[in-house]
Amino acid sequence: MQNLPDLAKLSHVQKDDLIRALWPLQSQVRELVTQMAVLQERINQLEGRLALNSKNSSKPPSSDGLNKPAPKSLRVAGRNPTGGQDGHPGRTLRQVTEPDKIITHNVPDNCPACHGKLAFAYVAETRQVFDLPVLQCEVTEHRVMQAICACGHVHTAEFPADVAARAIRPTGAGGHGAP
Repeated sequence: MQNLPDLAKLSHVQKDDLIRALWPLQSQVRELVTQMAVLQERINQLEGRLALNSKNSSKPPSSDGLNKPAPKSLRVAGRNPTGGQDGHPGRTLRQVTEPDKIITHNVPDNCPACHGKLAFAYVAETRQVFDLPVLQCEVTEHRVMQAICACGHVHTAEFPADVAARAIRPTGAGGHGAP
């Protein structure tokens, strides 16, 4: 960077020339400072976007790619074995006395070793599987009746107040299905 000249030694003409040269630079500096502030804000936004992952945003874990953050488990490895610990009473579902469905798995009719007839089979063990039933839509059709009096007056029943919406009739044969 150049050293400033001694302004006391400059003539009025030289000082005027210097002011004329520097004056337009003043507005350019203001413009550049404004542009720099805008660009710095944009850089901050982009750096913030790069720092997002599935732990600190709503992004799915699959979008983390190879830059997945290390798991932060507080569990010290090797202190306790996995699974139920010794002395823990344990909890499991209790079998029901009357299951909804029973499937019997029979033994073969003949012994695979000697091919003799297996005359009597007994229940050796039972296991029960607890499944939640599939949710199913129950459709109730409401029909309003209509009658015509001998005098010609038409009487039509009314739907209950909670039966307000109509559904589209299926184009094919009957059956359940979404409208």
